[in-house]
Amino acid sequence: MEAEEFVFFGGKVRFKQPKKHRLSVVELLFLSNLKGVKKNSKVVDLGAGFGTLSILTSLKYGCEVWAVERDETMLELLNYNVRINQLDGKVHVIEGDIRFIERFMKRDFFDNVLLNPPFYPRTYRNKNNYFHFETDTDLADFIKATKYVLKDGGRVNLLYTAFRCMEAFLILKNNNINPYAVRIFYPKAEKNGKFIHIYGIKNGKGYMTIEKPLIINRNDGEYTDEVKSVLYGFL
Repeated sequence: MEAEEFVFFGGKVRFKQPKKHRLSVVELLFLSNLKGVKKNSKVVDLGAGFGTLSILTSLKYGCEVWAVERDETMLELLNYNVRINQLDGKVHVIEGDIRFIERFMKRDFFDNVLLNPPFYPRTYRNKNNYFHFETDTDLADFIKATKYVLKDGGRVNLLYTAFRCMEAFLILKNNNINPYAVRIFYPKAEKNGKFIHIYGIKNGKGYMTIEKPLIINRNDGEYTDEVKSVLYGFL
């Protein structure tokens, strides 16, 4: 797999990433909207890939992050990116399959779970870019693993595709995770929502809040002011 190294945020962070699976503005917007993460939080990133969420969360909040990944190529990139960003001791790389999370992780241990699972179901499979498509693991597997590792009252931040939001709500509720806040990301103001950030609490109670929309691009194609503030001020 071809990979290249890039510098972000004025040299504050470096990522070696696959050419077909790069850091996206949507991931940065998701990270800028994280809830429940503090400096003393124990955070786990289930399906960490090459480390985008794990590394940027640790740098932003100063917290420890456990990055769980099973793909050999991604693990190699993940370990490299942790080293190059001098986060040994802050980001802990864990090799493992989240379907069998009980074999290598503690139950009820983490304060916060980060989830950016594949968006598209098996029937949509694209052989040229399999990173965004489910293979043998689906959203239910990720949520089941979340329930296992998360403390009572612990938080989960999930980035998912908007057209499967009802599925996500049902799976979360079936695993005793209450969707507490939702924010929808829109490509442009006149377009339909494309991505959704769901914030949930394990065994939490209360009603769900639909937050103001996040518009990514203006009509002229330029980023909106909110997106620009993230790109230039995240770190």
